[in-house]
Amino acid sequence: MDGSEKYWAHLPSSEDSKKPETLEEHIELVNSYCQNIIDAHHLDPVIDILIKDFLDEFYELNDCGNYLKKLFLDTVIYHDYGKINENFQVDKMKNTSFNKIKSSPISSRHSSLGGFIYLAQHFQEIQTSKFSQLEKTMLFSVTWYFSYSIFKHHGFQLHDDIEQSLCFLKDTETVNIAELKSFMQSYVRHYNFDIIPKLYDLIGTSKALNHPGFTKYQHSFSLYALCRLNFSLLTASDYLATHEYMNTSKIDDFGILSKKKIEEIVQFVKTSDFLDKAQSEENYNKDVYKKMQQPNYVPEKPTEISANNLNKLRQAMAVETIQNFRKKPNENLYYLEAPTGGGKTNLSLLTVLEILEANKGKINKVFYVFPFTTLITQSFKNVKNTFGLNDEDVVQLHSKAGFQEKFPEKEDDDYGNKKMNYIQHLFANFPFSLLTHIKFFDILKTNEKETNYLLHRLANSVVVIDEVQSYPPKHWDKIVYFIKKYAQSFNIKFIVMSATLPKIDKLKIGQDRKQDFTYLLPNSKKDYFQNPNFGARIVFDFELFEKKDLSLDQLKEKLLEESKKYALKEFGVIKPSNSVFTIIEFIFKKTASEFFQLFKSSEFFDEVFLLSGTILEPRRRYIINYLKDKSNRNKRVLLVTTQVVEAGVDIDMDIGFKDRSLIDSDEQLAGRINRNIKKQDCKLFLFKYDKAGFIYGKDERLKISRKLKPEEYRGILKNKDFDALYYDSVIGLRNKQNETPYLKKFNDYKNLVETLKFKSVKDNFKLIDQENISCFIPLNIPVIISKIGNDIDYTFTKSEWDFLMENGIEPIEGNKINGEAVFKLYINLIEQNESFINKKINHKILQGILSNFIFSIFASEKIKTEIVKFSDEERSDYGYKYIQDWNQFYDFEAGMNDEDFGAVETQFL
Repeated sequence: MDGSEKYWAHLPSSEDSKKPETLEEHIELVNSYCQNIIDAHHLDPVIDILIKDFLDEFYELNDCGNYLKKLFLDTVIYHDYGKINENFQVDKMKNTSFNKIKSSPISSRHSSLGGFIYLAQHFQEIQTSKFSQLEKTMLFSVTWYFSYSIFKHHGFQLHDDIEQSLCFLKDTETVNIAELKSFMQSYVRHYNFDIIPKLYDLIGTSKALNHPGFTKYQHSFSLYALCRLNFSLLTASDYLATHEYMNTSKIDDFGILSKKKIEEIVQFVKTSDFLDKAQSEENYNKDVYKKMQQPNYVPEKPTEISANNLNKLRQAMAVETIQNFRKKPNENLYYLEAPTGGGKTNLSLLTVLEILEANKGKINKVFYVFPFTTLITQSFKNVKNTFGLNDEDVVQLHSKAGFQEKFPEKEDDDYGNKKMNYIQHLFANFPFSLLTHIKFFDILKTNEKETNYLLHRLANSVVVIDEVQSYPPKHWDKIVYFIKKYAQSFNIKFIVMSATLPKIDKLKIGQDRKQDFTYLLPNSKKDYFQNPNFGARIVFDFELFEKKDLSLDQLKEKLLEESKKYALKEFGVIKPSNSVFTIIEFIFKKTASEFFQLFKSSEFFDEVFLLSGTILEPRRRYIINYLKDKSNRNKRVLLVTTQVVEAGVDIDMDIGFKDRSLIDSDEQLAGRINRNIKKQDCKLFLFKYDKAGFIYGKDERLKISRKLKPEEYRGILKNKDFDALYYDSVIGLRNKQNETPYLKKFNDYKNLVETLKFKSVKDNFKLIDQENISCFIPLNIPVIISKIGNDIDYTFTKSEWDFLMENGIEPIEGNKINGEAVFKLYINLIEQNESFINKKINHKILQGILSNFIFSIFASEKIKTEIVKFSDEERSDYGYKYIQDWNQFYDFEAGMNDEDFGAVETQFL
């Protein structure tokens, strides 16, 4: 373009004296970042696979692949071509080389002009090419859909109605479409593009866009994935290039595993004697690999119950998992089903290691996906230690994690390294990421720009999904659909694992090609689950199973009776005489609170804890630490809880009681009892008290559970066979519903994906689908949660603590941090006149701090009405309900008092 040096893309900040960035410089830098991202994540073959799969759906098209790839990549080149708009130069760039056009229909906007230029030039290339007419029609169609990334690259999200952008509705508010196109054509000529005039008729017209000849190509997962991957690459490259110019700071660390790093991890796992520098944690995996080097080694699977035999079984599972992976190393879908206490996480880590080693750097990221943040925090140390990782190798991606520093802050840094750390978090530039199910599946289906930044990172990675049964079966078909589609096109290696694993691949989702899961432990039921070392870990007691009109007083007496009996047993330091750890779980928080009150002045129990969704994080951590502290093992302890404890808490209780709900839920609580399998005669009593239908009324698993006879229910739990009578029935019911006319079913959702309804794809797949209220309790939180030996568990991370000190929030009497002062700081930082990125940095750090004062409740109408009586509504305008008069209904140890809020509506989220 003639005179390109006159056009500017960005201005420096007011305190920076450097020159404006020219448009040419910016485009070159964006292209450079795009190429670096493509290289780092091996995206070239991913784009090729998606294009091939798209073309394969339309068998008559076969010679268009290279040009489709050019269309895909050219969006990055063309995205800011619209910045030659004189009004953008004058208004946004303060560029005195240009005069403002007062009558311009596009004002100072540039994205739609860039989209117009992209469409015009590529329509010209297509029309004058040697492609067949059928191929040209398809290419015109795809050009429209790819151009949407240019139209929306400064927006917050993609929409269902892409026609609004492609038909220039915003730009035609003051002129008609013909006048707008006439105006924009002059800018096309600036780039010396010579366009056949008739081709302009195809741009911006609803009639052309909706013509069946074009829309028939808008019916493909591959096109959906290409559009979102394109949007991810364009916006990520644009963001990083802009950051480099504004901050004179280049991003060249994309958080991937190099071949060398993989070799170091493999060497560490196979040869290190210990997992920590203090040499307190032995590396048992070294012995696994050592045994596998022996010729014809066959692991033992003893049935006699002993601690030694239990370790032999764990080792046998590790060896078998590795051997079965090595038989099928090129698959992308793996099931890992292992009993509680069998070291399931370690088995998955060994599989990850095998995948990384076998792929020699082609697979270069790992994502661990959990249902609860508590599982993330517990697994973080395990992942880090098992692989010998450093802080910069692994990150927790959830609100309670706060801000992890990949680059240490320096004095007088003026936010330099903080900005770098913020970007590392924003793009999850860490080789190992631990995140929740909700965040992970949001990446797969999102229409929001910031979440979509991460889509390109998933390519050529390992994804371990734990406890997939944690969510209702109504979503299982969508879960397996996305898993299979992304595994195939993005070369993702998925490991789906649980002790109660539904075989979700049995769901009928109309896949184009069959993709089977490989079982890493194909005979796990017979060899391990039913082995007495695991199967006899606890006994399910059905004495109370069908008892009607059971009262809390009757439960109290039974619990005391069984706890006193078990206290007499002696198992050495694991469980001394005259001690007992008892757990009871209720469906409703209100019932748990009522039962907790019955034991407030217990003469038998030394400690009685309540753990529910309204217990704040520091108190929750204190309770868990107390139960794990070996010096407390001589105590008599009762833990009253809701279902927050099931799969998310690493504790080892002696006996338990559970209000029965879903069978897999019953089994999950059983996993908190005799967890280390070193005690005997451990029981879990199942009873019926609360109405499970209030919580699980629409869950197919409850319908199936209610149809089971008591002996069938008992058989499933005893034999650990959750498939035949339970999961297979649930999946069969789901398949039948999907085939029933007039019901909203999976194919309706699949159609949303394939027809590029970006917003509806996100909105119609919510793992947690209810409104909630996040309540901020401004009490005083202790700085130190607990001390176990020399280990001190601090409430705040070092970066959070430093942030509080920098902002003048110091401990008050009792070594506590005042919640009111924290919330004032939060409001002040929101209202400060800081730059956007500095605000985001502060907010990210504050998220972790605030999470210690926050719990969530269902936002029923009654809750909304009642909570206002205790809150400061002015302060509640800042994203959280600020509970000014918290002491009228809240207690740090007992949580929320439910009496003013109705029955079950305060159930934990």
